Amino acid sequence: MVIELLTKRYPGMRAWLMQRLTALVMAIYSVMALGRILLEQPSDYEAWLSFSQPWWWRVASLLFWISLSIHAWLGIRDVFKDYVPNASVRGLLLKLLVVMLWVYLAWATWLFLAYAGSADLVLR
Repeated sequence: MVIELLTKRYPGMRAWLMQRLTALVMAIYSVMALGRILLEQPSDYEAWLSFSQPWWWRVASLLFWISLSIHAWLGIRDVFKDYVPNASVRGLLLKLLVVMLWVYLAWATWLFLAYAGSADLVLR
């Protein structure tokens, strides 16, 4: 049944399911982040730096940003499809959106993975 819904017969189901799955990943991360903040209560720069240093937290944060990018792409793409009738303008907006999302994702990847063990390199 589920496999049948994800075939070419129902083209919107894959996007619908992907958006729900990315929302679930973001919700789980948000609960984890809130729980960690309430437990550790970081109050200064050094505390926030140690809060974000564990490798598993950086990986979870990167998964959050990947999910956010996919979720944003699917949602904004559908908004552009519905409310931008001119195909060339819509195409331009979608290309700008793709570039913007890739830049944000590359930046997040750089932040979470490049500063793995070097706390002194983080911009203050």
